[in-house]
Amino acid sequence: MSKSFPTPVSFRLVLVLAAALIGTAALWGCGVRQLMRGEIKPPHVDLQGLTLTLPHAGVWQVSCTLKLKNPNPETLRVLGYDYELWLEGKSVARGASQEEVLLPALGETVVEVPILINLSALMKIAPSLLTPQKKIRYRIAGGLRLASLLGGLRVPFHFQGEVTPEQGLDLLKSHRR
Repeated sequence: MSKSFPTPVSFRLVLVLAAALIGTAALWGCGVRQLMRGEIKPPHVDLQGLTLTLPHAGVWQVSCTLKLKNPNPETLRVLGYDYELWLEGKSVARGASQEEVLLPALGETVVEVPILINLSALMKIAPSLLTPQKKIRYRIAGGLRLASLLGGLRVPFHFQGEVTPEQGLDLLKSHRR
């Protein structure tokens, strides 16, 4: 019975792959350790506003404006985001984007998140939307995905509030002008 030993080419390939794997793990761990030690802080995410558009082609667009603030002395790369919108406790929209945003060092930027609601999803809550003095509860939750320096870290955000049907109509009227 003969023993087979790896050829020099396959042995080198194994070494290169192992070094790449260790290097990737070290970079990922480095970013997480920096975050844990407080050397890098996650960006702050604030809801700046919501804008409604008129329904078109079976879809109602709600534009969610987020203000991102970077508390770090270096620029951060946001690789995208995900979101989910609930009205009256029912999920009516969810989505994600791969849109890259550079967040300047110690600076801020504004990001528009287009949320597309299928009008058929609104039929589940139509009675609540049509009651005159009732406030409509909304909740938006999601997260920003940061670049590989932080290991692809996801920074969550969550906002909730109430709006009356009249306030919603005022938003629509102001948009039409």
